[in-house]
Amino acid sequence: MKLDRGSTKAVILSLFVGVVGAFLAVGPAYAQKFTRSHCTIQVSGTASALKTGLGEAVNFSGPLRMSATVITDPIRPPVVYVTIDGRGVKGIGNKTGKVYLNECEASVHRRFKGTNVFRTTFAFFENGPRSYLRSKTGLLTLNLDFDRTTKALTKATGSIGTL
Repeated sequence: MKLDRGSTKAVILSLFVGVVGAFLAVGPAYAQKFTRSHCTIQVSGTASALKTGLGEAVNFSGPLRMSATVITDPIRPPVVYVTIDGRGVKGIGNKTGKVYLNECEASVHRRFKGTNVFRTTFAFFENGPRSYLRSKTGLLTLNLDFDRTTKALTKATGSIGTL
């Protein structure tokens, strides 16, 4: 069997032209825009004894650090991503005075609105060896207000409770 080199070259050339044409036919890339806001707020609240199963209510307070990034895309609706670090928030038992620590770290996202409410759970536990094995669940609620034009965070409040 004999191959015709002319037709083989034509096939290879047409494949090459097709691939290059596909790259050139792709339209311009649409640029996403990011607006980042960072803040630290003071949060407080109570985890009830009834809902946690502990023999006492736990009163939480302390600093919560967060970063809010609003992403605008020319094709899709804007989205806000929030990273939360609430490990600075401490709890104190209202009867025993025991100190409770937490592992409140989260990343949450929603469609962007002028006012966004985020709720996330976190584990909290008595400050002691291996006490994380008996952790309880708390609820963090964040209310974030944004400037609709600049997409910058203008107000942030938060509270702690239980489910």
